[in-house]
Amino acid sequence: MYVPRSLYPIGIFALALALNACGPGNSNLASVDETGDETASIVDPGTGGTDNSESTNTGSGGSTVQPVTSQKLLLNQAMSVRYESNSILENKAELPAGTQIEVPQDYQMKNLDYRDSNGKIVRSSTGFIYPIKIVSVPTASASQFPQSKIDTLNKTSGGLFIFASIVGNLQGVEGNFAVVTPAAAGAGFLTNYNTSGKPKFSYTTSSTKRFPKINKGVDPASLSAADRAKWSAIYSELKKAVNRTVETPKSYLMIESATAKQASLDYESTGKVALNGAWSIAVQQTAVRHGFSNVPCAEFQSELVREAYQRAGYRVSDDFNTSKGNKLIWSSTAAVVNFSMALYKAGWIAWDGTKYKPMTGAILMNGSGISPGHTYISGSDDGMIIVDNGAPQGRDLRKTSQSIIEMMFQTGVFFLPPGINPPTW
Repeated sequence: MYVPRSLYPIGIFALALALNACGPGNSNLASVDETGDETASIVDPGTGGTDNSESTNTGSGGSTVQPVTSQKLLLNQAMSVRYESNSILENKAELPAGTQIEVPQDYQMKNLDYRDSNGKIVRSSTGFIYPIKIVSVPTASASQFPQSKIDTLNKTSGGLFIFASIVGNLQGVEGNFAVVTPAAAGAGFLTNYNTSGKPKFSYTTSSTKRFPKINKGVDPASLSAADRAKWSAIYSELKKAVNRTVETPKSYLMIESATAKQASLDYESTGKVALNGAWSIAVQQTAVRHGFSNVPCAEFQSELVREAYQRAGYRVSDDFNTSKGNKLIWSSTAAVVNFSMALYKAGWIAWDGTKYKPMTGAILMNGSGISPGHTYISGSDDGMIIVDNGAPQGRDLRKTSQSIIEMMFQTGVFFLPPGINPPTW
């Protein structure tokens, strides 16, 4: 798959990874590569599936329904399952379309590099979810996957991983995202952050070089009433979409596939901006159509910004346009380095993450917002819960490993609209 060289995280580092084609797993390479549009269908208990809930007799003629602990899905296409070996995800087996898998309600996510069908090491900001279990395969594939093989696969040390593109199907488009309950700070988090969320690292020098006006907040009283109303409304819409300290409607991020595809096409052809469905549009449509499905982080954040403007009643093109050199479109701003600069040119204020708290709705950058890199958005008022292309439901950095934090989640600089000034640590 061709990915434009300017896009995150394709660059010298990723190229070096790609050249490393030797290592364990080459004798068992996947024959297909994930393209980012893989989907799965929720198994309907009424049509031959297995209900995930259990009823317990209460002894008084009634029963109590136990909470759902897992979700069963049918793969809509062939997908590989992988296992972790030396911090690389290697191919374990290729599951045919129609395979039923089981995913725990409290599934975990990792953004480890993985080996593709050519033996190359590839990075993905979309990531993989685990531990999944294989429940059954279609009858036509039963001879290749006898129960004994399925049992052996399910006993894989560390669990089986599958590409996180199916997260959209796990979450669905109805209802609300659940509150992310704060976790205890793990060792990986505490290596990089204090328990308060204040970073132990610093990108002040590089951030100041890129954004000379960093930390130059705007007094809301100095803005016109119209500008105050504008920036407040846009920021409010960002917060509504990503706040994971309260239940939040899934529709802000998740919409049906056909609607998302049309919205993606509409923006590119006419400039029409959707009101919701940012994750479905950016991650499952725009990035897939243009060949950067593994690295859609900046496009997802761009779509969040576009939709916040639209819901607030403002034109995103007033602040992001060709004359300013910061048009908010994938061909430019799918590169993290360009997206961060586009925000800066639009008048958004850059803030140093070591000095200021990234409020809910602040757009965060790994390091100083260059490529290769990562961009995500704060789902809490201290930046310890984030929302990104791999975790639209929210991710608690306190549960994230040291290696993943240091690769993707070292918040060096973040952005807020003018007049929205964060507190200091």
